[in-house]
Amino acid sequence: MTLKAKLKIIFTTFFSISVLVAACSTALLMSSTAQAKNHDDYRENQLMLLALKSSQVSITQILEKFKADYPSIVTEIELDDEDHILVYEVKGINLEDGVKYKVQYALHNGEEIDNYSKSLSFLGFNKLDDHDVEALETIQDQGLSALDVIAKTTLSEGAYIESIELENKRGLTFYEIKILGPMGWTKQLMDAKSGDVIPSLRR
Repeated sequence: MTLKAKLKIIFTTFFSISVLVAACSTALLMSSTAQAKNHDDYRENQLMLLALKSSQVSITQILEKFKADYPSIVTEIELDDEDHILVYEVKGINLEDGVKYKVQYALHNGEEIDNYSKSLSFLGFNKLDDHDVEALETIQDQGLSALDVIAKTTLSEGAYIESIELENKRGLTFYEIKILGPMGWTKQLMDAKSGDVIPSLRR
């Protein structure tokens, strides 16, 4: 074998080993990053569960308070972090008055800490799109309210509803329900007319 051929083999072998080492290093780094993220997500989930368990009010009480003060169809309620304080943010729409509300309540005691309202009309035009109007009219005429959704949602031990959102897609009006439990997040879809539930995959 010539010297040139030997050098070619040595170079090829060295290059292959270098590529393999680089690939292994990248895989290990990605694995380590994913594990760290999973650990952080798990910790955040557990902290949120602890806050929900320690709360003096339930999501039902929050919605009842909102409905009493801001008569409207609830389109969304979501647990959120606002300036390092966990709050329930509730959105509702009053079709008759053409007003949209957004109100925040402290999770730990249900105190209202912020509210916002705006008109849904601009220069005589409605800001809502056809999907929004159809969803709201479905709830107004014969559909389930967000309170009905809570009553119909079955929760496993130690699980809480984190958010409920009214949606209309492909001619269907439904609620998307996000549930936080000891093992993480799950989602469900509930038909806004029948109350039928379609479970979805764990996130």
